[in-house]
Amino acid sequence: MLKQFETFLADYDQQFSKQADGGIKKATEDFQPVASLRILSDMRQRTGLTNLPSADPCESLSQRIAQWVMDASPEQRALADLAIPMPPAGVHHVPGQLPVFYDFKNTDIVLDELQMAGVSVQGRLLDFGCSSGRNLAVLRRAFPNDLVLFGSDPAALSIQWLTANVPGVQADINNQMPPLPYADASFEIIIAKSIWTHFSPEACLAWFSEVKRILAPGGHFLFSTHGPHDIASRVMFDVPRPKYERFAGHEHWTRDEFLLDLISNMDENGHYFQPYKAVDHQGDLKHIKNAVTDDWGLMFMTEDYLRSMLPNGLRIIKRSIGRTGNRHDVYVVRRD
Repeated sequence: MLKQFETFLADYDQQFSKQADGGIKKATEDFQPVASLRILSDMRQRTGLTNLPSADPCESLSQRIAQWVMDASPEQRALADLAIPMPPAGVHHVPGQLPVFYDFKNTDIVLDELQMAGVSVQGRLLDFGCSSGRNLAVLRRAFPNDLVLFGSDPAALSIQWLTANVPGVQADINNQMPPLPYADASFEIIIAKSIWTHFSPEACLAWFSEVKRILAPGGHFLFSTHGPHDIASRVMFDVPRPKYERFAGHEHWTRDEFLLDLISNMDENGHYFQPYKAVDHQGDLKHIKNAVTDDWGLMFMTEDYLRSMLPNGLRIIKRSIGRTGNRHDVYVVRRD
């Protein structure tokens, strides 16, 4: 391992999510399956199906429900109200551990984070950057009487598919920069999973201000970032493995050149951003009409840098390291 990588791992040791033996966690498993438990309970009460997964141990329930959806017959999935298919080619969708539409695991983690922060999961919820709706589909199934669900995304095909296939969600197309088509103080909860991991500093600032505008007083905003834990995952495990040469800042990045530049800038500036060189280099961008790459790429930040960007009136009440996607830091922010 390069000396600079060893120094980074030593300097940022307290910013990593650790296993019991002290090693860096590769996967997030220590969460309560909030949505999965509610869905399973409803399935037991209403369907009469005898092949449902067991509830224990809870940590793997999201995986077992996904496996059940994959193995069940079309009639069983319909009876369980878990029959939304995988989107066709051309509609953006990030598959989970199993090839099913629903993202049970990361939705469970989001809900667990909200509940640990003392957030009541009810009211009007916006999934900002919802893609084709895999988290909204789980929320709709788990909280049909508690949440009024909205989704927004700049990819028109994703929103059109969501509207046609995920009932009970109002979905809207947004531009790459604010504003959103919602009135002030519209939402009690906003979630944005793997969105601030891509914004430029300018886009981060603009969208933080827009979130503050549409978030109701006392409302909560959950979002994820690439932090030191994600960098350690790239250094130690080579996870994820993007095509670094597709990012600006160098004619042809190698993995180590990119990560060394990243580490140097994190130490000096508290953040690092490189946009994509071309629209067709990234699955989200190439589905957006008139997309530009200026403000969308890879963004990494420390907690101190993040705090310096938050507008007055938005206050961090919880931070968890290495949570969604097994690597992303999760923040819960409250609007005062």
